Amino acid sequence: MKKIEVKKAGLGNMDFGMFALTIALLCIGLVMVASASSYHALYYYGDSNYLFIRQLVFGVIGTVAMIIISKIDYRKYKRWSYIGFAFAALLLLLVLTPLGRTANGAKRWLGFGILRFQPSEIMKPMLVLAIATYLSRNTKKIKDIKGYIVPLIMLLIVGLLMYFQKHMSGLLVLGVAALSVIFTSGIKLNFKTIIAIVLIVALAATAFITADKFRLQRIFSFMNPEQDILDGNWQPAQSLYAIGSGGLFGMGLGQSREKYLWLPEAQNDFIFSILAEELGFVGAVSVVLLFTLFIFRGYRIAMTCKDFYGSMIAAGITSIFALQFIINIAVVTCTIPVTGMPLPFFSYGGTSLFINLCSMGIVLNISKNCNKVADTREE
Repeated sequence: MKKIEVKKAGLGNMDFGMFALTIALLCIGLVMVASASSYHALYYYGDSNYLFIRQLVFGVIGTVAMIIISKIDYRKYKRWSYIGFAFAALLLLLVLTPLGRTANGAKRWLGFGILRFQPSEIMKPMLVLAIATYLSRNTKKIKDIKGYIVPLIMLLIVGLLMYFQKHMSGLLVLGVAALSVIFTSGIKLNFKTIIAIVLIVALAATAFITADKFRLQRIFSFMNPEQDILDGNWQPAQSLYAIGSGGLFGMGLGQSREKYLWLPEAQNDFIFSILAEELGFVGAVSVVLLFTLFIFRGYRIAMTCKDFYGSMIAAGITSIFALQFIINIAVVTCTIPVTGMPLPFFSYGGTSLFINLCSMGIVLNISKNCNKVADTREE
């Protein structure tokens, strides 16, 4: 059998397995958006393919951007990572002004009409790049906890902006991304520091939960699943109905019943439920395995990278995908209370899909170049 030369495909020495997994998840995600969104799009827009076509356009543009970014040396991001972080923070701030747009009761978007985007999606890779840049440029300062004050201030700025947007799920992802970069840098923790971190996280979570009655109601509904089935527990119940109806091999692609406006957000946060209903246990487990391999290869790139800067970026970006995947699956299976967490490459949303693919372009470049250069730590 003739050996396939990856270089001929223009992919160089990058991790071809990671590239293939990304494309596979993207393609399956597009197929599921086409199915899950069909009736919603027909009912609200008069065209069953309306949302799918929009997602497909962002998928194609994002794939082209991923390939282009995969050819850009990741070390060049050091030059403008702080500017990128400041720009993303400015966009988050603008959401709180009259320029911000509201959808589904949440004010988290900028833009107008159908041309809207979520600044929090842009902040995800920008925060990782900014913190990784600071830590790689200040290796002498990070020998104790005081050296991490600047990264923690960055996270605090983002946290406040997300708090006023009432975007708890977004802050959770950003917080884990930032902490994963910090832990990858080799931070030394003592017992007092660990206790302080736990207390800060607990206080932040309490502040978010108690600030919104709707969030409290979700927790109460989760604790009493047999009650309020027509209101607070409607979405979780319909999700379980969809998953349970799938059986072993599913009802068949496009044959979901829950997508006929029974399951709210079927093409968004609960698209995995539709996948399980149509493709069954076998299809659901297959997608879970693909994501597991995807996350494994991401962390493998981070662990094997000889460059300090590249290792931190790969770990941070992979953690973003890992957390979103874990929480989304936990929500749709009613393991945790409902929260707005998209499933990467699957959930409908142009901004999220485009940024995810761009982020993968960075990881792919790291896989190609990080072992060819000397460590980029700056004293």
